[in-house]
Amino acid sequence: MTTEPPAPQPPAPAPQPPAPEARPATAEDLRGIRRWLLVAGVWAVAATTIGVIALVKANDASDEQENARTATQLTKVQRQLSGRLDDLEGRLDELAPAADVTKLDQRLKKVENAASKTTDRLEAVGKDVDDLQSQVDDLEQQVESNTDTTGTDTTETTP
Repeated sequence: MTTEPPAPQPPAPAPQPPAPEARPATAEDLRGIRRWLLVAGVWAVAATTIGVIALVKANDASDEQENARTATQLTKVQRQLSGRLDDLEGRLDELAPAADVTKLDQRLKKVENAASKTTDRLEAVGKDVDDLQSQVDDLEQQVESNTDTTGTDTTETTP
């Protein structure tokens, strides 16, 4: 077995200088970042303020429009109600005067009293009819019982 000598290895690369991004931040770098953060914060506050002002103005305009719309609707409803009241007043004027209504009420009471009296009379007549029916039934029973006790038929037959 023959052993071969190990192959030569390329030399190790020399360490490269650190990249500019990888170097530690200096005090000047931190001041620059702080300035840019301050500028970005001011812009953010300004944009937020402008947005809030626009929103408030939009709401005020919307409220004004809503108020105008509501006022218009109220005016329309008032006109409708006024028209309806006028119609009702016209109908009331066309109705019969109070004296006529009083006369009709008196006539109606007379008719009601007469109907009540008639009803009472009908009840009395009905009671009388019931009494008569009862008497007729009693008489029929007496006749039947007399016929049954004698054992003879009292009805005559003609030849």
